[in-house]
Amino acid sequence: MKTSADLRVHNQTRLLRAVHDADQPLTRASAARVLGIGRNTIAALVGELETAGLLHEVPAATTGRGRPTTLLLPHPRGPVAFAADIREDSWTLAQIELGGRLTGLETGEHDRTPAVFDDIRRATRRHATDRLVSLGIALAGPILDGRRLHISHLGWDEVDLYEQIGDDWPPTVVVDNDARLAGLAEARRGALRGAGTALHFHIDFDIGGTLLLGGHTQRGAHNIAGEFGHMPLTGGSGLRCMCGVQGCWSLDVGTNALLRRFGREPGYGAGRQLGREILARAEAGEAEAGRAVDDNAVALGRGLGALANALDPEAITLSGLGVELIRLRRDLIEHACAEGLMEFRRAQPPRILAGTVGEAGPLRGAAETAFDAVLSAGWLRGRI
Repeated sequence: MKTSADLRVHNQTRLLRAVHDADQPLTRASAARVLGIGRNTIAALVGELETAGLLHEVPAATTGRGRPTTLLLPHPRGPVAFAADIREDSWTLAQIELGGRLTGLETGEHDRTPAVFDDIRRATRRHATDRLVSLGIALAGPILDGRRLHISHLGWDEVDLYEQIGDDWPPTVVVDNDARLAGLAEARRGALRGAGTALHFHIDFDIGGTLLLGGHTQRGAHNIAGEFGHMPLTGGSGLRCMCGVQGCWSLDVGTNALLRRFGREPGYGAGRQLGREILARAEAGEAEAGRAVDDNAVALGRGLGALANALDPEAITLSGLGVELIRLRRDLIEHACAEGLMEFRRAQPPRILAGTVGEAGPLRGAAETAFDAVLSAGWLRGRI
């Protein structure tokens, strides 16, 4: 049975979540409307959270007559979370605070081995203060049962995250797949806000994705749902993927597919710059580069059509290289998707959108999951 203290902490948590999720700073009145509680209760909650160093009220800009309004902002000494995005060849560390403001801290390259975790640990220690409460990490591969990391094109197999992340890390560390986190970022801060059933795909060296239901990413029985890139959605290229399966969709979509068209052996996180050059050359009108980008776009569209048949999304968003593909080849992508749809679906195909969070989608998603640790009743009881 809940006590009055439990209810107070519950409402304090709801208020912090509302402030964090809002598009723009809330006032007491707007917070009361969002939470469906009275203004006197809101006033008491704000006072308690300001005393605890979590919220801070500041005067809003005056707009004319009437009572001055205040805005609910993060406390200058309030908690922060860190987020790290580990790409196949580089890493980025950033900080997030209540309200979602993301600040870059440091970037670096790595040697394409699990030693990158030591790089992240050292960078975290360089920037950490007593305000740091958690760290979220985005990784470019599936994480079986939340522990065993696989990144086939780096040759990482069964990397034990429990061995990589030890006692000298922040008290809470949350690790997840990059494509899933990019989808979460779009649902929280981007083009998928308010979407019921949606798909998101992050395209880098290859393609990964996630299914979102009501803004929540779906994980599956072993925490590895969303490996759509390892399905033969384009009819099978005849090549064997580094994951061990023949004809994976990811062999035809992404930077590795662009590199292969130009005789480069893909894999091991190399060739990102050449991939960008191919896109630039295609945009400038170079025929061979243009054909490579065309093939990438058509393969992407065909796969999206097949998945739309199965999952019936109202919208599909793309991040990473997908933003460039949709900018350069939207018509090809949409046409190939429509051709892959069952005929009765073609009159109302799913919307295919460039994600609005941008290339920082995995980093933003990692930051959101890290800050979720703060926005809980359990953490708040220990703070107040």
